[in-house]
Amino acid sequence: MAQLRELDVAAWHNGASEWKARYTNLLSTVHDLHDNVDPQLSAGAWTGPAGEAALGHLRGLTTGLEIDALECQAVSLVLSGLTHAFRISQNSLRSALGAARSQGFPVGEDGVVGMPDTAMARHDPEYAESCRDQRALLQKLLQQAVDAATVADQLAYVMLDQLSQQTFRTDVDAALNEDVGMASKLEIDLIAATVPAGGPDAVAAWWAGLPPEDQQTLRMAAPWALENLNGIPADVRAALHGTGTYDRAGAAKWAIGHWNDAEASYDIFENNCTNFVSATLAEAGMKEQGGYWSGDSWWEGPQTGNKFIDVHGGSRSASWAQAPESYEFWSNHGTEVTTDQAEPGDIIYWETPGAGGGPGDVHHSAMVTAVVDGDIRYTQHNIDQVNASLGARGPIGALDGGHDVVHVVRPGSDG
Repeated sequence: MAQLRELDVAAWHNGASEWKARYTNLLSTVHDLHDNVDPQLSAGAWTGPAGEAALGHLRGLTTGLEIDALECQAVSLVLSGLTHAFRISQNSLRSALGAARSQGFPVGEDGVVGMPDTAMARHDPEYAESCRDQRALLQKLLQQAVDAATVADQLAYVMLDQLSQQTFRTDVDAALNEDVGMASKLEIDLIAATVPAGGPDAVAAWWAGLPPEDQQTLRMAAPWALENLNGIPADVRAALHGTGTYDRAGAAKWAIGHWNDAEASYDIFENNCTNFVSATLAEAGMKEQGGYWSGDSWWEGPQTGNKFIDVHGGSRSASWAQAPESYEFWSNHGTEVTTDQAEPGDIIYWETPGAGGGPGDVHHSAMVTAVVDGDIRYTQHNIDQVNASLGARGPIGALDGGHDVVHVVRPGSDG
């Protein structure tokens, strides 16, 4: 308990920031080599065997620096999650200690809560019973704070140890999809693990003891862990759900739980990203709209079993399974928001800009399942990713000429 109480959370935050700065600096070097030096060599600035050797060496160096940057980003994500978990746990602990102190309950250095040393507590049976109940509640709050920090510390240690063994990575995709992907997922898991599983009184006391910034962190990073938890205020749970039948927190929960399903109903296309988004919306309560004969609809019917018919729109609207039509439909039946306004339950789309600033090609979609420190985390099917970091993946995609425009759409309530 004493270790958590006195923990310098700011130092952990600084550590995460330092590793992120290393990622940024390395990536800046990679961009410079990729955008400036490589084109000159490729264009024949150096010719002959020496030029070819120089170009090969440069590209190997660029790849190595890119992998190093990604590993630094992965470490930063883990430390960021640990910082949030430590801060929430420490604030929970300090709130419980403050409550114990103000109510006259002594707390030993071992974290054991004692009874008030008053005549009333010693001689009034009814009051003594209420004190025992309050002592039990305070003890639970203290213990769950320490337990949450301990779990976060252990999970982060395992991941950091695993990342430390990736010194000889040679595959950029593996560094991005596996190392950064796992770290991004873990950051959300570390924050979610601070949510207690106690009774309503303990949960209510825990939530009330958190500062507003911690409450907001949890709302945005793990809404599904709060929405149905007895003890969380009704207005908070209602906001996490959203209006109408569409359960925004439930959508994030379902997507996180099914991102890598195999042989699922939405797995009939070569690319099932939008089919997965629609399945998520439907599972979270969004009602189908329009119908087979409507030009403005979103629906899925029974599968015929004939793959050609099922794949080519005979069993669902184009907006159900194709990214461009999905974007058009939900833009018309919802609200497009800026990326810094994104919330869990929104849909995120990627558009390749058109030539000369004209209409582009919307080619991919995913569900927004969390937001941490302004960074959108999305969950998708094909390529399977859960709580992937837009901030971490976007700059890497730009190296390969990907300058996609990102759209975030908040699907409208169906009443």
